[in-house]
Parts: sequence; structure tokens; C-alpha cells
Amino acid sequence: MHGLFAGVPTPPLQTGRLPVCAPRHDAQPSLYDSADRGAAGARVSDEELLTRLVEAIQGRREYRGLCTDLVRRIAAREWANRRDFRQALKASRSRLHQIAGAYLEGRPEYGRWLQALRESRGKPEAFRETCRTILARQASTRERLPILDRFYQTLLADLPPLRAVLDLACGLHPLGLPWMALPAGTEYYACDIYQDLVDFLNGFFALGPNPGRAEVRDILHDPPALKADLAWLLKAVPCLDRLDRGGVPRLLDTLEVRYWIISFPVQSLHGKEKGMVRTYEERFRELAAGRPWDVERFLFPTELVFRVTCKT
Repeated sequence: MHGLFAGVPTPPLQTGRLPVCAPRHDAQPSLYDSADRGAAGARVSDEELLTRLVEAIQGRREYRGLCTDLVRRIAAREWANRRDFRQALKASRSRLHQIAGAYLEGRPEYGRWLQALRESRGKPEAFRETCRTILARQASTRERLPILDRFYQTLLADLPPLRAVLDLACGLHPLGLPWMALPAGTEYYACDIYQDLVDFLNGFFALGPNPGRAEVRDILHDPPALKADLAWLLKAVPCLDRLDRGGVPRLLDTLEVRYWIISFPVQSLHGKEKGMVRTYEERFRELAAGRPWDVERFLFPTELVFRVTCKT
């Protein structure tokens, strides 16, 4: 038998660890697990691998502007659960898509949108129409377009004058300001997890009568240290629950807010109801249990809304 294989090179000894790249290609150290070693033979630490994992996630265009603190928190959880770089990367991207990426359609054209808003400034009807066009680009706000006037009239008209408003996990919702009819001096603070969205919103606030500011913020772990008369938390609870089931209760306990407006979707992004009203009403009742709240319930065609008055 030995003579049959004369001249055939002996295969290399297998060590139990396979390379993640093809032969004759450069090594890809960012894809190794924690047992890999650097050029000097030193073990790569979990911290270094986590940094590489975050860089790999944010290397994708759709995740490039995401709040780094949030990306790192999700990546750390997935790495701890899997201890495999590629699996942790895939799981992290999937989770981020569920909480953020699924709700924007296509690549946002923030520069063009801001220019259109500037051109329509000073012309109220044109400005509102421009806002409507932009709101249609996000699934959550597009569903609200047919009822914009009724939505804000129902929820805000009988409240006392508001001096400060928080918009948490805001998306494009601040562009609803022309329908909110807030007093001219009302301060509007918004936060989201996308840097480019926040930059766009700050440009939008510069055009309107309400002093406003937007920031990138992971609200479950770094809530804004602001007092507000009103806080919006629109259709965000299901996404936040996917990150941390106990995060929303902590947020509600942390912020000093007089009125909360908390809403839930009544159908999926594909238009299916699937018992969502009952499911989310039960979730809200869990959040309200034991809290000194007066609660009013509103069921709109595309949104289940609870207006909360916090008793002092």
C-alpha cells in the first residue's frame, strides 16, 4: 500500500482548530475565537474580541451610525452566550435589525429632506406637507398619517400648557410637531440610537418655533436626566422588551414626568393583527401595576395608546 502513495506529501497534522480563511489568503484574526493568539503568541482577550465584534457590526452601512454603547451591550451578550465570533456577529445583527433596522425603508435621504424643509420654511402648509412626505418613509410614523390631526387633538388638547417634552426612541416622530400645536416656547428633547437621524432632527429643530435638541442615547441604560411635563414612548416598548424585559419599568421609575403617552402597534409590519391589542394591553397593565397612575385608553385604527397622569 505504501508504494501506491509514493511522492504524495504527508498531510499536515490537525490540531483541532481550523482556519477561518482559505489557504494562501491572509489570516483574519478578527474572526477567531478567544483561544486565538496574536502575532506575538499572546492570547487575544475577550475585551479585544468584543471591540472587534463591535467594529464588524458597525462596518455594515445600516449599523454604522448606531449608538456604540447599545451595539457593544448587545454584542457582549451574544458573545457571552455563544463564544463564537461569527455566530455572535450574526445574532447581534439580527437583534439590531429587529429593534431598529426593520422600521426604516431604504436609505434615509436626510440631506435632501432637510433641504426640502428649509425651502418650505415660513410656508406652513408646504412645511406640513414636507413633514408628511418624510414621515411616510418610516413604517411606524407612516401608519399614523391618516389620523395625524385627530391623534394629537385627542391626546394633547385637554392637557395644561406643556413647557418641556421628551420623545424617547423617537424615530421620525418629532416631525409631527406641526400637528402638536405646542406653545412656541415649549422645549422638545428627542433621543434615538442613530447618529445620522439625530443630526437630521437637530437640523429640523433649527427651523421650527420650538427650541429642540436631539441626542444619541441608549435610554434603557443611559436615560436622559431631564424633567418633563410630557414624555412620548410610541410603539417602542416591544422593541425595548427584546433588549431587556426589565428595562422599561426601570425607565418609567427613573424619569421625572408628569404625563406619559405610551403606545403599541395593533398590527405587524406585514399588516397582520395576530391578537396584538390583547397582548400589548396585558403588557401595559403589567407596567402600570402598583404605580400611582391615572390611565386613559385610546384605540386608534393603527395604534393602541395609553395616556398616563402620574400622581404626586
